Amino acid sequence: MMKSQAQTGHIFRFTLKKEWLKLLLWLTGCAFYVIMGVVAFVEVYGDPLERQSMAVAMQNPAMEALFGRAIGIDNYTIGAMYSHTMTILGFVLFAVMSILLVVRNTRSEEEDGILEMIQALPTGRLAHTTSAILLLLLTNGLLAIISTVLLIVLGDGSMGTEGAILTGIVYGMSGIVFGSVTLVTAQLSSNARGAMMMAFGVLGASYMLRIVGDSGIELLSWLSPLGLLYGSEPFVNNYWFPVWISIGLSLLLITIALWLKHQRDMGAGLLPDRAGKRHATALLKTPMGFVLKLVKTPLVVWAIAMLLLGVSYGSVIGDVEGLLEGNEVIEQIIAADPDLSMVDQFMAMILGVLAMAATIPSIQVLLRLRGEEKKNRLEKIIAGSHSRLVIFGSFIVVSVVVVVLFQLLQSFAFGGSAVFMDYDVLLREIIVAAMAYIPAILVMIGVASVLIGWLPKLTSLIWLYVGFAFVVLYFGGLFDMPDFINGLSPFYHVPEMPIEEWSWTVTTVLSLLSLVLMAVGYAGFRRRDID
Repeated sequence: MMKSQAQTGHIFRFTLKKEWLKLLLWLTGCAFYVIMGVVAFVEVYGDPLERQSMAVAMQNPAMEALFGRAIGIDNYTIGAMYSHTMTILGFVLFAVMSILLVVRNTRSEEEDGILEMIQALPTGRLAHTTSAILLLLLTNGLLAIISTVLLIVLGDGSMGTEGAILTGIVYGMSGIVFGSVTLVTAQLSSNARGAMMMAFGVLGASYMLRIVGDSGIELLSWLSPLGLLYGSEPFVNNYWFPVWISIGLSLLLITIALWLKHQRDMGAGLLPDRAGKRHATALLKTPMGFVLKLVKTPLVVWAIAMLLLGVSYGSVIGDVEGLLEGNEVIEQIIAADPDLSMVDQFMAMILGVLAMAATIPSIQVLLRLRGEEKKNRLEKIIAGSHSRLVIFGSFIVVSVVVVVLFQLLQSFAFGGSAVFMDYDVLLREIIVAAMAYIPAILVMIGVASVLIGWLPKLTSLIWLYVGFAFVVLYFGGLFDMPDFINGLSPFYHVPEMPIEEWSWTVTTVLSLLSLVLMAVGYAGFRRRDID
């Protein structure tokens, strides 16, 4: 056993040096999620009467499907509200972080040939996988500590120390449980994409199982890892038994993963691969088809997420007015106009948030170009018969198509759900309002293309720009930011339909700016050497 773990410490230190920046960014984002929830609830819902009104509105199937079954309703303190509305979504966020972390440091490195070089050295057969397990535990341990400290420091009197510690631990356990699931799927599939899809499939099934369980069949909620950890009810009842069960489940999954890793051959998966086609399709032979093949799997996952997000927001739109009316902080966030419907203004803000969500996969498509370059695969394509313009343009075109399709999908889901819930809204207006954000998203794609063309090693900076745009969109009114700072975000210039009118000037200017940025990006890509 010791022989199979030889050099685990050295590999772990190497992995930590390689991953520290990504982990720092992820942990910063997770910390911001906790800060945003605590500060918002303390500032917005300081009045107990407002909290009780919120508690009544949260007791409907749509809200429970999104946030979980209502807890602490009799005394809906800030702590109870935080646990109710922030826990499930936090679990999903931290699970996604851990799934990507494990896949990146197990199956992806094996697929890229890195593991073969490592095991050519005097290292143990399980050392590489064990180092990924240690990294998973370290990351989620830091997440638990950071979350606990933030909740203690920023929370009010209802957020006691025990509840803060329990919240931090269940946050970390959500990442460890689904990271452990990913360790198993990494042994079952022969490639990173398959391992990731299976892990996300387990996460999605857990979420749906919890929804069904919370709607009446309580046993199903306890069978879901998300429902199980949610049952700890921090700041309300502080149950610890879900933590012990989750620890046992994680240990079992990690043991199974190590045993499976010991059984299989390098580069192979324990599940048989599906037989591929004998001949490539006509589309796959084109650069555009090749790009679509590369990004098909993550786009399917994103499409499902966008659909669920749109349906979730649309299904609760009818309950919004009772929650928001008279709350001064909420009015500052959405820049409320007393002459306009509060719900219409809220819808305008949500459409902006959905547009920000659609920005992420569209940029990921374009950044795949840089990813192929770093893996030394792009030079083989460029050495063929296709020019750099065709290759660069193919990624740009697919990114643009993704923007349009995802905005249509989200607007149909959001507007259709609102219509189904009998809210007085025209589906056509919702779709048009969503389309108004497309030029702003194209500007973000243009900025990403400039980074790829001229500053390829700094392409990750685009995510800081996306984060800045989100803060301006969501908190610009609350923080009273100067116009010149707000104006740096393309989303700030988009008219907030349906409470404002379409602006052809904004649409034209942002569209032209995006084209200029894409052209500048291509100019740099054409001139520079391929890494």
